[in-house]
Amino acid sequence: MRELGFEGVPVGRAPVEEEMPAGRCGCEEGTAAEPAESCELTARMTQQLQRAHVAVLEAHRAISAWQTRRFLGPARIDASAPAPASLPAPAPPGRAVESTQDRPGGARIGGVMSTLKAEWSAYATAAGRNGRPAAPPAVPAPAPVMSPDEWARHGGPAVILRAAAERLRQDSPGPLDRIELTWHGLLPSGPVTLCPRSSPAGPAGTVRCVVHDETDRPLLTAVGDRDGHRAIEGPDARRWPRELKPLARTDVARLTADDLDALARGEIAAVLGSSFDQQHVAAGLRPEPWPERLLEQVDEIEPDGGRAGQGALSAAVRPARVPDGGPVWPVLWAAVDEALRVYAFHQGVHLCLPGAHAVPLPDSTAHLELLAHPRGRLRVRVEVTGTGWVPRPFFIAAAEVTTQDREVVARLRDVGVTLYGRPELEPLLHVEHAGIRLTSGGTPACFTELHMAHAAEGDTGKLAVAGGRRPPSSPVRPRLPRGGFRMVDRGVEVAKGAAPDGTGTHGISEYDVPPDPWYCRDGGTGALSPLALMEMSLQPAGVLGGVFLDMALLHPDEPFVCRNLSGRATLLRDVDPRGTTVTQRVTVLAVTDLPGAALHRYGFELSTGGEAFCSGEALHGYLTNETLQLQQGMDGGQRVPPWLERQPDAPAGLRRVDAADDERLGTGRLALLKDLALVPDGGEHGAGYVLCSQPVDADDWFFDQHFPHDPVMPGSVGVQMLFQAVRAFVLYTGPAGRAPGADLGLVAGEELRWNYGGQILREHRQVRGEVHIRQVRRDGDRLLVRADGSVWRDDLRIYHVRNIVLGTR
Repeated sequence: MRELGFEGVPVGRAPVEEEMPAGRCGCEEGTAAEPAESCELTARMTQQLQRAHVAVLEAHRAISAWQTRRFLGPARIDASAPAPASLPAPAPPGRAVESTQDRPGGARIGGVMSTLKAEWSAYATAAGRNGRPAAPPAVPAPAPVMSPDEWARHGGPAVILRAAAERLRQDSPGPLDRIELTWHGLLPSGPVTLCPRSSPAGPAGTVRCVVHDETDRPLLTAVGDRDGHRAIEGPDARRWPRELKPLARTDVARLTADDLDALARGEIAAVLGSSFDQQHVAAGLRPEPWPERLLEQVDEIEPDGGRAGQGALSAAVRPARVPDGGPVWPVLWAAVDEALRVYAFHQGVHLCLPGAHAVPLPDSTAHLELLAHPRGRLRVRVEVTGTGWVPRPFFIAAAEVTTQDREVVARLRDVGVTLYGRPELEPLLHVEHAGIRLTSGGTPACFTELHMAHAAEGDTGKLAVAGGRRPPSSPVRPRLPRGGFRMVDRGVEVAKGAAPDGTGTHGISEYDVPPDPWYCRDGGTGALSPLALMEMSLQPAGVLGGVFLDMALLHPDEPFVCRNLSGRATLLRDVDPRGTTVTQRVTVLAVTDLPGAALHRYGFELSTGGEAFCSGEALHGYLTNETLQLQQGMDGGQRVPPWLERQPDAPAGLRRVDAADDERLGTGRLALLKDLALVPDGGEHGAGYVLCSQPVDADDWFFDQHFPHDPVMPGSVGVQMLFQAVRAFVLYTGPAGRAPGADLGLVAGEELRWNYGGQILREHRQVRGEVHIRQVRRDGDRLLVRADGSVWRDDLRIYHVRNIVLGTR
């Protein structure tokens, strides 16, 4: 809204004089007419008042311009110089005074004026409350511009923090014990003129400062509180935090001062090991040098440490870096920021970014609480509380600063660091330099972990525009899963098929299996789970079709999704892929275009160590929402209940079990069984039967990860449930006279087949699964159990899975 002056006239523009008709004074209709002499007198008085108003406006503008020149620099004048002795003459009647917005630099001056007015208003209000006359607020002088070398050596964020701290110190009558810091967007990469300005604060006892650059862009907002009446709350706990998998692994967990200096110079492989080597990368694309370090040494790096299990780091702060006088909180924040930067590079996320450098997480707010005056040597303990890849890899942490005697000096929360490449806002995500990331075979990658992350949760519209394509208006697009459920990391090779429809197109990708993946840990056996085997096989097909064949850009004006409709997979050999790299090969075998849909049939193969261990085929459907609603389940839309509910009487031997706490079946994210009904000689084949049920929880982990904007339970979770039901049958009924233990797993040479005819969403109530045991066979000491199964969504059967086979190893 434009600010108004006297009589509602916008400030900066003169009132336009209008001639009044003879005998009219502008009185509202319906009022008694005034004598002519009175009307003429009124008109003359109005014109005189308008001219006086113009003169006041011009005087106000001249004084404000003088103040602004003092404030802005570099053309500022001596602050002691007198104000202009004369004021411009009023504008001629009938001509509008030129607006500051119409002059060169007007927008810049307008922003400064708004700040000056806000400062004056806040000062005057406070002075009125205190019963003392108000004086004009002091106009802050901008900080001097550093050289590029000084800016890089000190670190731009630290320089900005010091400017804010000095301004808060001037505005606060006492020391501050709580600081809130909000970073606005990406910070300048080089030196700028810093203009720290006081800003209206909130409750009593708080002071507020906004640091701008010379273009009036806000860089940092700092709010200080000297009352100390609130303690920083602990980090928000997430039941299933997203995991950011390291791009390189190292056994180095301690760093000396020399190690930290080497990291700062970019000698990362010399410190952390050969998996961090970037000798193949041009010098200009390697990580940028770090600012002067604040840390003396790093005592311990724990990739799975901390209360959130996402990482922790403990370090000592160089004593000379903690000031004896003046604000200490900028140094504490910078020390935690540096520790988080060390952790980010230790995780190798810089390996897919040209010119990698760490900056404060844009548009984030960090909190700092001072509990005691720092003395002696200080230590920091940083615990990672959040990670992610979009828009660039980032880490968020909580921290505690203590003395050598373990007295807590400060606590920090929500300190965020993100790594960007050069140029920082490159719209195609540095795909031109994807080759700086190497594959497991040492060849340049064609897509990196950053691209895969954006295929999961990036802005499809921005990528489409950058590629010269029409951006979709709907965010519901074919996507990859995100977080720890994404099981494809890098593109090795992509080649378009000769057929116009894309048939024959093939792609090779890689997935680095963690040494202790959650899906092995939570699966109840420690071995490779059916869920992981299916996802490793199916997700690369989603990349090939959704990204390379442009399926993600079809039907841009309506929701458009990808669903696996059917498939078959054979485990070719026993394998333990933990800690290895799985190579994924996918080929488009057939493409069928239909109204509102495109069907792609793929062949896939998984290998590790150069030897295949799984192969099969899958059918993916790219579907509009209207087409997706045509799914009718496995029985043509009929509600066919499970076998147990179709029996007139309870079968002999029926046993009901609460398996919610049975860790042999699954834990954590794979605790999929709750209520079990077992019939040892029941089912369609008379060899055994299990019915299991589990309520749908809108907060179930898979809804957050599969998929962004399109939450749906993965079909692989339903298949995993059925495998667990077969395992429960073996454990609770003891076929063949003995119940095996944790050595029951997948069997090589057996082909698993599945069909999906529906989906499970947050609004559904219950998931049920049943398995019909077909065969229980013992061959020496080896037990083999074969079954078929189905999954119900509420009362509709939507999955059918055949040849579920488990055996002792």
